[in-house]
Amino acid sequence: MIVLGIYLYTTSEYGDLNLVCRHNLQSAELTVLVDGRTAFSDQISGTVKKRFGFLDKKVEGSVSKSISIPLGKHTVRVSLKSTPERFEQTKQIMINLVSGKEATVAITAQRGDLSLAYQGAPVLADKEVHSFWSGSLWSVLVTAISSVGSAAIGFLVQEFLRTRKAALLRIRGTDSQFE
Repeated sequence: MIVLGIYLYTTSEYGDLNLVCRHNLQSAELTVLVDGRTAFSDQISGTVKKRFGFLDKKVEGSVSKSISIPLGKHTVRVSLKSTPERFEQTKQIMINLVSGKEATVAITAQRGDLSLAYQGAPVLADKEVHSFWSGSLWSVLVTAISSVGSAAIGFLVQEFLRTRKAALLRIRGTDSQFE
């Protein structure tokens, strides 16, 4: 078992998940968990920009990070907390990291709302995959059973008619002997 575990650990492939965060917070703690384990955590900040040089202030910030995680389906949980701006939200999203395909989680914190968007290989829920295969297999199984049943009924009807015809011929043969 230990050898199998080491083999699976060393042969399991990893891929890069790109994290792109755009926010309007002056400072915040960004934490990203993948399947319940901390994959990235950092203090992020935005810069104050004045519109047209003198009008209202606007805070803009962005962070990009690439993290290496095992290939496959994962739950990504993002927490963003800014105590001075009274912002604390957590959201999660399902991803599917596939070899050779790029995967990105876009994190947006604007106007007091945190949103996540995933771009990458499609994520099918286990129920969808299971129901697809079980539905297809069920159809094939029902078709096969129906075909066997139909052939069996046809055989029984044919045998019944053959025995009835033979019995009828025997009866007619015995009737002609008495004449």
